Amino acid sequence: MGSLPAGENRSVVLGSMITGRKVNLRVNGMQVRDATLRRGEKKLEAVIADSLIGEFVIDESFNLELLELVHPHEIRSRLANGGWRRVSLRALIALLVGRVVRVAEER
Repeated sequence: MGSLPAGENRSVVLGSMITGRKVNLRVNGMQVRDATLRRGEKKLEAVIADSLIGEFVIDESFNLELLELVHPHEIRSRLANGGWRRVSLRALIALLVGRVVRVAEER
């Protein structure tokens, strides 16, 4: 898995990266617009910002889902679970570090 230099955070919010497929992110069923990677004591951490409770680190106990925005809403709505798919925390971090995906708003 990729790494960040010590002390560096990588923001993965709404269009902050020019590469990668656009996705929506849900954490425990709630759509998230702000996710940041940061170097923890032993590994990379995914940090979510919520307007009500502030920033918090997510761990394996959270239910994470991605929705690919490459297809129009009409197609996604016909897919199982509306196109949302479960992803592990480890996979999410790897996708974000590798800039394979970026969190974006659905347009």
